[in-house]
Parts: sequence; C-alpha cells; structure tokens
Amino acid sequence: MLLGEFNHSIDEKGRLIIPAKLRDDLGDSFVICNGLEGCLFVYSQEEWNKFVAELETLPRMNKDARIFKRYFFGSASEGSFDKQGRVLVPPSLRK
Repeated sequence: MLLGEFNHSIDEKGRLIIPAKLRDDLGDSFVICNGLEGCLFVYSQEEWNKFVAELETLPRMNKDARIFKRYFFGSASEGSFDKQGRVLVPPSLRK
C-alpha cells in the first residue's frame, strides 16, 4: 500500500512526475484511474488486482454498485515511467 498525499501538476504534454519513493513501490507497470474528490488513484498491479476483487463483490444488480464500478474501471489505464520518472496521464484523466 502506498501512503501519502502528493500535489503535482501535469505538464503541457500530460505528464505527471511521481516521487522516487513511490516509483520504487509501484514497480515497472501500474494502473492509474479516477480517484475521489478530484484526485487520481495510482495502484501497483498487485494492489489493483486486490481492488478489482473487492469491487467485484458488489452486487451486479444494484445500480449504485454498477455506477461505482464503472467510475473506476472505465477510467483505468495501465501506466509506465519514462526515463525522468514521469507518467503520461490519459487525456480523459486530465480534467
């Protein structure tokens, strides 16, 4: 689990710098998606798989549960770092 709050701006090319400590914890590939309260969530692949498993326990026939899952799954994108430790944030997540 990654802990902490980090405020970084996205540059004009849509890239975001992830602090070095978090880059080490995330590994080479990770998932970035909508967060809550206007934030982005970044998960290591292992943590993403756990999160998906939790969301899959929500009732499929419940409209609110479907909307909640769609909010995260619909925005999820695999990410990787460039040589400067930046990640390209998909246009749909830059709002």
